[in-house]
Amino acid sequence: MATRIATLNIRHGGTKSAEALAGRLLGYDADILVITEFRANAVGERLIHRLAQVGYDTSHPGVGVKENTVLIAARGGIDRSWAFDESLDRRHLWCAEIDGACVCGVYMPQSIAKLPYWEALINKAEPSGIDLLVGDFNTSNNEFDKAPRGAKFIGPEMPGRLIESGYIDVWRSLHLCVREYSWYSRPGDNGFRLDYVFAGPDLARQIRFCEFDHAPRTTGETDHSGLVAVMED
Repeated sequence: MATRIATLNIRHGGTKSAEALAGRLLGYDADILVITEFRANAVGERLIHRLAQVGYDTSHPGVGVKENTVLIAARGGIDRSWAFDESLDRRHLWCAEIDGACVCGVYMPQSIAKLPYWEALINKAEPSGIDLLVGDFNTSNNEFDKAPRGAKFIGPEMPGRLIESGYIDVWRSLHLCVREYSWYSRPGDNGFRLDYVFAGPDLARQIRFCEFDHAPRTTGETDHSGLVAVMED
């Protein structure tokens, strides 16, 4: 049986392209959906309603209506949800148990503010039994995962350290030495790979497909590309 996982950053709650983004997200037909830059406002409520209409259970941390966070949606239901680390702002790392798998939805802050969140994942995710880390990590390495002329990442060593802790960068494992980006700077038009699915070794072995969907970015629905992965038991 196949399990589809999808993630998309909808840019400040998706207000400017709400209906198009809702259609895009539903079109992924994902079993597990991680939406970053979700906002708990009227647009967010409509999106949750649309997801509920087709059988999704949803979870997100309690945040202000103008704060960006993570929404996790699961077609098979969510058994429980929790903050990854109570000492950190929960809107950046939110977890859910879905059919026995523990998923952490990730929306990293900018600049040096993201470093404590990376450290938390590196030190605690694998011992805490997190199976999947999915979302906008706002960091990558300075070799294949940014345009050569693009600004250098802060914390470029962090993805490698997370991999050393026991996780697989699913997209990269299937696209060795490939340059493909999920966000482009304005101005400059330099590409960066910011959106990831990291999986523990057991789940990583089940991945058969992981590709970017550039359509939501190129059509202007949002400023990120989507990422879709498929696992087979």
